Amino acid sequence: MSLLSLSNEVLLWNIFSQDAISVTDLKSLMISCRTLYNIIRESDELWRLKFIERWGNFLSQLPNNKGVWFERTTLRCRKAKEVQKVVQNMSSIAYPVGQSPINVIDKLIAGPFPIPECVQNELEEMVYDKKIRENKTTFHYARDTLVKVRITILDKKWRDFMAQPKSQMSLFEGVALISQWSTMEHGKLQTCLKDLESSIENITKRVNEQMAEVLCASNAKPKKKAKNILDLITHVMFNEMGFKLLTTIYRSHLHFSCISQVLKRKEGCPTLLCAIYQEVARKMDIPCELVYCEKWDEEDDFMGSLMYRSKLLLRWKDSAGSKDDSIYIDVYRGGLLKKSSVYPFLKEQPAASVDSVVNDMVGFLTNSVWYALDEKGHEIAGNDRLFFARLACSMSPKSLNKVMLLAKLSFHLGIQLDDTIQLIQSEELKPDFNAIPSASDVLEQCISELNKQKAEITAAKFAHHRLSSIKFSVGLVVICNYTKWGRNFRNPCVIVSWNVKFQESSKWKSEVGSADDAEDEEKDEDSLFSNEESRSQPRPAVLSHLNESLELLPAAVAIKHDSIWIHFERFDGRRYVPNAEKRAQFPEDEAATLSLIG
Repeated sequence: MSLLSLSNEVLLWNIFSQDAISVTDLKSLMISCRTLYNIIRESDELWRLKFIERWGNFLSQLPNNKGVWFERTTLRCRKAKEVQKVVQNMSSIAYPVGQSPINVIDKLIAGPFPIPECVQNELEEMVYDKKIRENKTTFHYARDTLVKVRITILDKKWRDFMAQPKSQMSLFEGVALISQWSTMEHGKLQTCLKDLESSIENITKRVNEQMAEVLCASNAKPKKKAKNILDLITHVMFNEMGFKLLTTIYRSHLHFSCISQVLKRKEGCPTLLCAIYQEVARKMDIPCELVYCEKWDEEDDFMGSLMYRSKLLLRWKDSAGSKDDSIYIDVYRGGLLKKSSVYPFLKEQPAASVDSVVNDMVGFLTNSVWYALDEKGHEIAGNDRLFFARLACSMSPKSLNKVMLLAKLSFHLGIQLDDTIQLIQSEELKPDFNAIPSASDVLEQCISELNKQKAEITAAKFAHHRLSSIKFSVGLVVICNYTKWGRNFRNPCVIVSWNVKFQESSKWKSEVGSADDAEDEEKDEDSLFSNEESRSQPRPAVLSHLNESLELLPAAVAIKHDSIWIHFERFDGRRYVPNAEKRAQFPEDEAATLSLIG
């Protein structure tokens, strides 16, 4: 029986709407004959169902106009191909720096909503695709591109948020955006606003259930009724559900920045606990404002007073009562409710604005949490600091001081330089650029470092041909023997590159045996990745240039390093397999490696 012998209704809703028929199948059917083309093309509801079935309903922000879903699906398919092509080619234009150029990202997402969101959605699909994950280099660039696309999307969200009248700002919305920022590297596990709203609804529902149980009288005086509701919120959150203040300085930024983690772990910093409490109170029609208290109670946790400049409290004012007839909620002490007489000095203190609170939160994340050293005296979490410095710039794009902090971190770490330069040179900062004498110097440093990276990318296009004197090859896992801090070390490492010119120099011959000196050499010499290198190092760290200090490891082990997949596609159990760019740079090393490992 021919398909054309069936009615349009049967074709559309009994055959074409089946899950087994994909968007690609529909496109193929459309080009098979003119009749099917017209039937399928004109069924907007069919395209709407197929779009949601394939990509979800992330276009719900758009009006549900009739006759647009075929165009939306076509745009989505076209963008999918473009994204895949860009990611697949990213290594060829970014190797060996390993950072997706911001101009490529800008071109990829050029256009209004839903184009950036379509790109983000496609990248999310890619980072979970099994075939993509098999090639670790492609996977690295899919994740890197996803993060930079999300930065652009959140940039706009922050601008919209900060442009609101202060009276309309919501602390919960602000910390939700911070949470999305802090989890932007987590693929599909990025903080979901719908999940946050669902968690708040669950807390609110439980408070309402408690109200019914205690028969909170509807005809009670407003102040008494408000206090009863606040008591119930405190009981549900801190007693029943077990929310508590974060008292230990964790190294993970998620404990301080991710409200979804707080809702899951029931433990968080004061700002996040206040945001949850305030949002639940708002849903119960009890508006609470934020207020800073500079004085600490004797019962307060000593570490809390060291970690935070001042206490962030919530204050409810009885509009029908006197000016000092207020109730203060203290999340530092389990949501304890206090009368206004406890804080007489706060009587005339105005409420803290939401934008000041979220700025203080990000300032704490940027400047306070990450001054920590590892057991060897190296600063840890440098990338995290830069990450939140970039968030501060999104929140305050006109603040030259914040952009300068970002620029200094970017230059120090050698990452996000093109994005940082773009921020410095933005029209918003031009009027104030000359106000800071060192601003032009910092800009020149960033430009110079970016030019060095571009030169490094160009240099990597030239092939390095092996000489018989070269003992090892790229991708081999070896033991590196070296002395540091007066101690001998044996660490497994992977050979990333080698340089014949350096090995033949007199300087190299005079430094045989000194791994400490070798660390001070230029990073474009031969280098190794080891498990001992700090996670804050985004680029190769040179441990040794010496054949004599290396031993071939009989049984290869995996090396954990953030930048390793810039150079290798995968670890096959015996060696690291170079990617296309690395093979072109060292064309004879593949055969040498296979001959050494047998």
